[in-house]
Amino acid sequence: RGLSQLSLTTLYKAFKAKLASRETAHQHLLMTAWELEEMERQGSFLQALHADNKQLLGLEDAKLERMRAWFSSRNLTEVEDD
Repeated sequence: RGLSQLSLTTLYKAFKAKLASRETAHQHLLMTAWELEEMERQGSFLQALHADNKQLLGLEDAKLERMRAWFSSRNLTEVEDD
C-alpha cells in the first residue's frame, strides 16, 4: 500500500509519530550534551580538590619535618621532661 491510499487521519498520525521520533532523538542528543558538560565540570572540581589536598599535604609535611627536626635536636630525657 502506498501513502496515497491512506486516509488523512492515518497520514496525520504517521506525521505525529515521526515528529515524536524526531523529538526523542533531539532529547537524547541534548541529554548527551549535558552528560558531557557534567563530566567536564566534575573533572574540573576533582582537579581543584586535588590541588587543595596537595597544598594541605604540603603544609602537613612541613609541620612533620619541623617536629622531626625538633625531636632530633633533643635527647630522650629532654623530650620526656616537656
